[in-house]
Amino acid sequence: MDLHAPPRGAIRILDDDTIAHIAAGEVIERPASVVKELVENSLDAGAKSIAVELEDGGRVRIAVHDDGVGIERDDLPLALARHATSKLATPQDLFAVRTLGFRGEGLASIAAAGLVEVLSRTRGDEFGSRIEANGTRIGAVARVPAPPGTSVVVRDLFARTPARRQFLKNARAEFARVGDYLNRLALGWPHVTLRLRHNGRDVWTLPAAADPRDRVELAFGPDSRGQFVPIADRPESAIRVTGFISRPGRDRPNRNQQTFFVNGRLVRSAALAAAWLAGYGSFGMTGRFPFGVIAVALPPDEVDVNVHPTKMEVRFANPAAVFDAVRHAITATLRATPIVSPLSAPFEPAMDRISSHADRETEGEPASSAIELQEGIAQPASIRVFGQIDQTYIAAADASGLLVIDQHAAHERIAYEALQARSNEAESVAALLFPTVVELSPQQATVLHEHEDELAAAGIRVEAFGESEYRITGLPAGYERRRFDLAGMLDDLTADDAPREGFARRNRVLATIACHSVVRAHEPLAVQEQLALYERLVRCREPHTCPHGRPTMLRMDAATLAKAFSR
Repeated sequence: MDLHAPPRGAIRILDDDTIAHIAAGEVIERPASVVKELVENSLDAGAKSIAVELEDGGRVRIAVHDDGVGIERDDLPLALARHATSKLATPQDLFAVRTLGFRGEGLASIAAAGLVEVLSRTRGDEFGSRIEANGTRIGAVARVPAPPGTSVVVRDLFARTPARRQFLKNARAEFARVGDYLNRLALGWPHVTLRLRHNGRDVWTLPAAADPRDRVELAFGPDSRGQFVPIADRPESAIRVTGFISRPGRDRPNRNQQTFFVNGRLVRSAALAAAWLAGYGSFGMTGRFPFGVIAVALPPDEVDVNVHPTKMEVRFANPAAVFDAVRHAITATLRATPIVSPLSAPFEPAMDRISSHADRETEGEPASSAIELQEGIAQPASIRVFGQIDQTYIAAADASGLLVIDQHAAHERIAYEALQARSNEAESVAALLFPTVVELSPQQATVLHEHEDELAAAGIRVEAFGESEYRITGLPAGYERRRFDLAGMLDDLTADDAPREGFARRNRVLATIACHSVVRAHEPLAVQEQLALYERLVRCREPHTCPHGRPTMLRMDAATLAKAFSR
């Protein structure tokens, strides 16, 4: 058989049953598609409680019950007809959709895929109404007892199209898809109670929550408690961004636990995912992803929801504005997130430690070869510093738990933000009384020449001093007493992923300078130096990570310790 041969026969109009199957194939792909269409109808009907029941993963039976406004008796046959809806009146309404459903295809497409029974009662009626549909055949309406709201039961999904049925996964996989959809949907509708049953057994119930944080933590599980921060909303903005995002250092290996809503609609959006990651910037590690839920609200005429039959994709009239709104909201939220919790009373370091530190300075010994303490320790942080682990990590504690600080990552963040603040300022350069001479390879010399302007703006002065030798004549103010690894910095700037232009390039240079001019791992620090490092870190704009995205601090609170000790 030639699979590429053109079909034979005359052109003809397809019958209604075939047309219905084609339409159903676009909307109804599997049991989760049925649940999505029915639950969205329930939400549009103002339901406060929705129950979903499945048998055999939804292949045998799907039932959705709600307590919404119900469907009038005379409207029941129309509800099952194709392209019949109460949500649109004119073509212009398609460009300002305010409901989840709008195509008028949901119930008709479901009926093309299985046997559908609808039972509904409005609150003004004493009795309810019942109707059945199978394919394009719609039965008569019967008067029956029923509670207020609507129940839709779908039996034998794809029984009339065995070829479609064979593409379904096993019952466990299909049930998992339904559960995942409902769990995500629940994040955007915290005031609605959702229940899920499978094969006659209750699986879970998500009760309505007055505080959306309770719904988020319940949906993500008990391990997520305390891991989220609410997005700082700006009510005056035309594009509002709300939701809950994971704290810095709390991340996942993929984007699977990122959920998005646009005007209450659960959507997939690569653009919003990119904006989320951009907002995290250096708050997150490379290759790791934040998680939580982000809801974007904007005027209905600024978003096109009529993009795909499944209604899971949207198109923005001004995508750049939406991207910036999400990115700025996330960055502002993370910058306002406290890195630690304060104690009720500050911890005062022992006076003999302060005295010994002052004595060393009086005798002419520098306070530190790595950490500048000129800002002093006049206001000790609300934290107890216990010392170093492997001369790399600073062990400390506050009222909320234990803290472990990576001294290199923390100092790198401090230096990076200081360089950002002082870049291009003449007084930010300190001339070296004794210039340092270094030998560079041809590749390193090339990189030095390529980044000459950025290095000069940051306060680094380097000049040729022979065939392969260069001397450092100036460094950023405050760095002149520190070691500076020029060759190592230039090696890092040769990376293939290094930005080639703009602010990204400038910030990459500053981050690399900071990395090669601060305290290292396995370097001893006095207790005063450890405390000073912490104090300066918490005053940073983005203290949670180093400029390259590694965490500066790990917290072990009571819940984490209890889990570790199996309590």
